[in-house]
Amino acid sequence: MDNNRKGALLIILAGTCWGVISIFINYLSAAGLGEMQISFLRQLFAALVFCTVIFISDRSRFRIPLKDLWLIMLVGLINGVVFNFLYFYTIINSRASIAVVLLYTSPVFVIILARLFFKEKITGYKAIALVMTVVGCLFVTGVIGEGYTPPPVAILTGVLTGLSYALNNIMTSAAVKKNDPQTVTMYTLLFSFLFLIPFSGWSSLTSLCRANPMILAVAFLMCLVTAVLAQYFFSVGLKLIESGKAAIYGATEPIVGSLVGILIFHEESNFMKIAGIIMVIAAILLIGKSDADKGEDAK
Repeated sequence: MDNNRKGALLIILAGTCWGVISIFINYLSAAGLGEMQISFLRQLFAALVFCTVIFISDRSRFRIPLKDLWLIMLVGLINGVVFNFLYFYTIINSRASIAVVLLYTSPVFVIILARLFFKEKITGYKAIALVMTVVGCLFVTGVIGEGYTPPPVAILTGVLTGLSYALNNIMTSAAVKKNDPQTVTMYTLLFSFLFLIPFSGWSSLTSLCRANPMILAVAFLMCLVTAVLAQYFFSVGLKLIESGKAAIYGATEPIVGSLVGILIFHEESNFMKIAGIIMVIAAILLIGKSDADKGEDAK
């Protein structure tokens, strides 16, 4: 398997891991945890797991040039605090489906930023796939046809969610090009956890965990799937393919999220949602075709 296909597969796996997060969120929310408390536990366990794995396997991965540390700190701040605040605010003040749609304006920002900072080309295939991805996400989340308009502030925070997600993508891409992906992942999670401490509501969180120890077990499983594996797949994948393509492959997240809703939470399924899923899959295949064509041209 060449690097393009391997990178694409890893980004798709990362999107799949992120897409199942609602299973864990629904349980923990029903147990009484707030959004930032859930995020705090997720980042805490993830940081512990990654630090332990690196300590046992290869302690040299703890080393990182000081000149690169500021970039990873920024990724941790954006990933752990800024993104969560904007995303949760949009969900609370509009609808979850609107929040997801606005989040997936991120490929637009990624492709523009990647063009500005990394000089990545905006090819015809990439542009078509981008449009298909955005429209497919609109279909999947059911926004088109409902006639619902969210408050202006929620629209702004939703778009800023997409921008913060894109910045996370771009900065992680820059970090893994110069450092080991596992090192970048570990420090990203560690800084995310540290930045979340002031928002953890520690007193109420400890009381809830004492009353219901299952909270910690579910939070730990959530961290393994949606933080450790997802972040690792994402970081390694970004080392192998362009940021713009990664943003499109990562759109598997709302597809998986929708399937979880349909199959597990018995949410409504309709023609528009199925059409959207097919459209995003087609966009992924289109990007794959452009890679195959490049490979043929190189021969």
